[in-house]
Amino acid sequence: MKATTIYHPVLGLFTLFSLIFCLVLPLGQVHAQDNDYPDSSERYSQEEIAQMLAPIALYPDALLSQILMASTYPIEVIEANRWIRKNPELKGEALDKALLDKDWDPSIKAVCHFPSVFDLMSERITETTNLGNAFLAQEDEVMDMVQELRNEAYDQGNLTTNDRQKVIVEKETIIITPADSRIIHVPYYDPFYVYGPWPYPAYRPHYWGPPGISIGIGISYWPGFYFGAAFGSWSYFDWNHRYIYIDAHKRPRFVRNNRWGASPGRWQHAPTHRRGVTYRDKFTAKKYGQDPNRFRNFKGRSRDVIDPRTRNLDRRGDDRSKTKQDRQIQQRTTPERQKQQQVEQRQQAKPERQKQQRVNEQQRTKPERQRQQQVNEQQRTTPERQKQQQVKQQQQEGLDKVYNRSNNDKRDGQSNKGGRVSRQSTADDYLEKNSSSDDDSRGSGGNKNHR
Repeated sequence: MKATTIYHPVLGLFTLFSLIFCLVLPLGQVHAQDNDYPDSSERYSQEEIAQMLAPIALYPDALLSQILMASTYPIEVIEANRWIRKNPELKGEALDKALLDKDWDPSIKAVCHFPSVFDLMSERITETTNLGNAFLAQEDEVMDMVQELRNEAYDQGNLTTNDRQKVIVEKETIIITPADSRIIHVPYYDPFYVYGPWPYPAYRPHYWGPPGISIGIGISYWPGFYFGAAFGSWSYFDWNHRYIYIDAHKRPRFVRNNRWGASPGRWQHAPTHRRGVTYRDKFTAKKYGQDPNRFRNFKGRSRDVIDPRTRNLDRRGDDRSKTKQDRQIQQRTTPERQKQQQVEQRQQAKPERQKQQRVNEQQRTKPERQRQQQVNEQQRTTPERQKQQQVKQQQQEGLDKVYNRSNNDKRDGQSNKGGRVSRQSTADDYLEKNSSSDDDSRGSGGNKNHR
């Protein structure tokens, strides 16, 4: 009886401990699994991921994969973009050779061939950094959202095969490849309309395209970028497993052989190219060897359009976090920015100095040139003036001869007239005298007869 009485309590306690153990163990396992993924408070929402990807989801796979990898290195995005702006003449093979000596991630070097895209990534560095953080922490969700957006555009009839791209549909996966593997055409469009009615009005996506251009609901393209061989053949999307695959046997031309340490398989983020920029969440920071105590929760929202229903909510925390993130990036690039400003100032001052030198040279040589011009003009016009004077002299001599001849003729005329008058007077006197003599003779005869 006593043994039975003791047995039942012991059995009950054993059963109770067993139940407690079975309940606590799964909870511990779940907690351990949760530590392998960011907490829900640190994760980007579906709306935020859609907002980030809408402007680029319709890019060709080869370019989109490079942008996603490059966005995880915001400092190098800024550095490379500034370098590209300073060397706009570098293209094709010349650009590949110049990139060999740059210590940038291969994805950064790949996007250098698309300066218009790099400009947008650098100008919107906060959105670019958020995109990189989302890709590092929620890679599968990012790739799922790309396919979701592509399907929306495809259903709207805005994503089609044309002379610039091929749209390949495999079950629920849409792959975009260039029509010519050597030429990449980068599309630009209004992401608020190309996918149909935008489902997240409070998270309106940004427009990534040339400014000042009126676009409709379709897709337009930048001028094509030509490559001697297929672009981005060393990496591509593995849509089935939701990651980017690296083909280590196809080293890009802009990476030296001794620096190509890629391993075949899934792409691995390189923390050294992060240049110390803080990761967004503790999980990612710990994964890539950054001290989790450095973590600061800067869940920067790239939302520009505020929903009227939430307009009055306090957003100072988000603004401060975004400001801190921008300040951190600026502090890291300040020395380089100052150096760049000095170079730009020297380049700007050089044309002004050259212009001033030309003005001074002109002012100094202007009197000499004027004197030389006068001498040249005199030398050039002297024979002409002499010839003109000779012509005038000849004309004057001719006029003098005509005048003298006219005067002589006039004097001769007057002389002849005088002679005629004199002769006429003599004849008249003679006739008058003879007439008087006859009258006298007839008078004398009559008187004589009368007597």
